[in-house]
Amino acid sequence: MKKLYILTLLISVHSFSQSLVRIEPENFSTVYGFGGSGSFNDTEIVVAGQDAMPPIGVSKLYLFNTDSSGITPNGTIDSPEANQNFGGAIEMTDDYLFVGSIRNNTNVENGGAVYVFKKVNGNWEYLLKIQPSTQHENDYFGTNIKVHNNQLFITAFGYDENGDAAINDGAVYIYNQSGDTFSLQQTLAGVSGNSGFGTLLEIENDMLVTTSTNSTGDFITTFNLESSNWELVNSTLMPNVSFVYNPELRLLHSDRVSLSNGKLYLYHLNDTENDFLGLKMIKIYNWSDITPEWNFVEDFVFQEGDYYKYKVKVEGNNMFIVPTGEYILMVERKNPVFHFVYENGSWSYNSTYAGMSSYTNDNFGRFILAKGNKVLFGNSTEYWTHPVMAPNGGAYMLDVTLGINEFETSNFIVHPNPTDGIVKIYSKNSEVASIEIYDGIGKKVFENNSNVSEIDITHLNSGIYFCRIISSDNSTMYQKIIKK
Repeated sequence: MKKLYILTLLISVHSFSQSLVRIEPENFSTVYGFGGSGSFNDTEIVVAGQDAMPPIGVSKLYLFNTDSSGITPNGTIDSPEANQNFGGAIEMTDDYLFVGSIRNNTNVENGGAVYVFKKVNGNWEYLLKIQPSTQHENDYFGTNIKVHNNQLFITAFGYDENGDAAINDGAVYIYNQSGDTFSLQQTLAGVSGNSGFGTLLEIENDMLVTTSTNSTGDFITTFNLESSNWELVNSTLMPNVSFVYNPELRLLHSDRVSLSNGKLYLYHLNDTENDFLGLKMIKIYNWSDITPEWNFVEDFVFQEGDYYKYKVKVEGNNMFIVPTGEYILMVERKNPVFHFVYENGSWSYNSTYAGMSSYTNDNFGRFILAKGNKVLFGNSTEYWTHPVMAPNGGAYMLDVTLGINEFETSNFIVHPNPTDGIVKIYSKNSEVASIEIYDGIGKKVFENNSNVSEIDITHLNSGIYFCRIISSDNSTMYQKIIKK
């Protein structure tokens, strides 16, 4: 039985999909550490890297355009100040680009900063720098950056309210955005004695989830948006879940916890880590407004890979499980990412992805960002030119549009389909919160954020489109629509 299981592992690890699109900057052989972080919008991608081999390399942002013809380089962005981990965290919207620099020393050593760029006449222009009015040594402001509605969220992993550089309680700064102005609205501070508050930052609708840890264990802390403030509603000790953070590793947009579809997904470590034949699972929780707390729903058990520890990222009906090293079979391999799809009421294996270079022992998926139907993977230790010198790195884009299946499709009926332009949406259990329609290359062509039962897509060209419907209870459905 054990030999049969090991054979299955080897087949799984090496049966890689070739549906990824590699992102390659100009003069790639002179770029290093490419893919440590990145972001994207509907038409652009930005990826961090260095323009020469460490330690002389300078951090830059590499820009790319995306359209039906593919992904093409579109220049670089330099740090407005001396190179201080520029690009450790990145968040891109249609009009603004936010770039973290956790080692910025303008105020204090490793105080950190976030640079803001604005799109002006098709070009990204430097706008301003955001820093708290009071900073302490080793705050690492800019560890994590997210934009949600009209608010900007910035994590300071090493923050301590008393300014002790050796204590990493952590904090999340929340800024209201009005045009080009960013004003501090609120600061969420970690519990004294816990460390790493804000290491992970997941936001969906009116819910914010972050993590921290202490000698007792690891905590999931949940906030709800009440009026204009984020209010603490629950902090729960989660056994057998490990949040490990090192600011040098730049694991900024993914960890072992993911929030999507109103559910919380946590990778569950084996009770006995040496027993790799034991169950590996993602524990799934629903939020209860009444209690309020996370209530366990089910375990998703998977057997892909021979690793001890994994990260998880869920977006809609797509789940990506990423090994983080420490594998059992001491065989050199490409680090894989396992893709699962939710269909017919359960999660099922879909594909395995990996970097495309011929060299092994990389960190594909160390950085992963999912937005709608697109997923950006980083592989900053991928070797291309020489397996001993510093790695060039890599980045890849995956469009899951063509592989979309329905998520809890029983909630909605879309009719008629095919359609001449008018589409009616019937809901059995809940109201429609928002509707998005994407074309065949994953570009958003329609959006409605109001409660509607009918949409008009007469203006769209004939072809196949994909509709994403989010209900008032946060369930999500994907439906293929044919426009006559």
